[in-house]
Amino acid sequence: MLSDGIPYPDVSQALERIESLEEWFDFWAAKGAMYEILGDDALRAGHRVSGGEWLWQAALSFHYAQFMWFHDPVRREEGQRRKVELYNRAAPHLVPAGERVEIAVDDVVLPGFLRLPLGEMPSSGWPCVLLIGGLESTKEESLLFENMCLRRGLATFAFDGPGQGETFFQVKLRPDFERYTSAVVDHLEERAEIDASRLGVLGRSLGGFYALRSAACDSRLGACVAWGFFYDMSDFGSMPEHTQRGFVYVTGREPDEARAYLEDALCLGDVAARLRAPTLLLNGARDPIFPLRQMELVTRALAHAPVETVIEPDGDHCCHNMGQIVRPRMTDWLARTLRVA
Repeated sequence: MLSDGIPYPDVSQALERIESLEEWFDFWAAKGAMYEILGDDALRAGHRVSGGEWLWQAALSFHYAQFMWFHDPVRREEGQRRKVELYNRAAPHLVPAGERVEIAVDDVVLPGFLRLPLGEMPSSGWPCVLLIGGLESTKEESLLFENMCLRRGLATFAFDGPGQGETFFQVKLRPDFERYTSAVVDHLEERAEIDASRLGVLGRSLGGFYALRSAACDSRLGACVAWGFFYDMSDFGSMPEHTQRGFVYVTGREPDEARAYLEDALCLGDVAARLRAPTLLLNGARDPIFPLRQMELVTRALAHAPVETVIEPDGDHCCHNMGQIVRPRMTDWLARTLRVA
């Protein structure tokens, strides 16, 4: 929460005031409503930067209100919709601004946000990183990571794929996420601001799995970072119970059939050997969701890609407990690999 931008005083208040799980949603929804008022007041006063930042803070508060709230789908979906609405209002006022882009894939409208670095654009356009969220992370949550990329001369395109964020309302988790990533690449190839010869992809957690699949299936992605990832669902039974519930939820299926579906849908075995792009694999040794054997499975399967592996001995899932260290390193790696001047 802190690494993604929730203010420390808000976290402290939550720890002090929330006595039961059922109070969690209301606490963070109230925070979101407070930041929304601040943002709207600032915009009316002509303070666009503050207005955009407070509306983003409101969106992030609603994101964490509904975070892992699988037992109450009605309120969870209410939080998702409020988050999307608030971020859409914030995006034009961010620095740099976020441009909402909607890409048609079959009968699905894939939503994403393109952000470009400040300063003079290179003659060939900006290199760009596609950002893929995980089981619970969505495009609205990636702003601070985007800012790290932008400061290093990397444009960003964060989007929600099947089963994620607002796309969940159109299509649930599917085994062919890479088709949706390739549709984003198709769009970026048409953008004059983007150098389509310098595209990379980064995904965290479930998004790390999706990033690996996407880079294996689309050679236009010239760099791949998988962050807190896995090879398959063989460790499903040892995951924390709430994580298991989350995976079941995003399939849109009943629990008794969801596990078999996940085991069939989420495996790199059919595509891993096709990956050729430089790849960075980052996991924490203390990850309670994806044990290190998952990294070993991925590393063995990537037979033809130049791979760099980083295992942080004290890192938890996605090394969220040391985000201030691993996140700059990942963005530096992307900038170097995508040849930022």
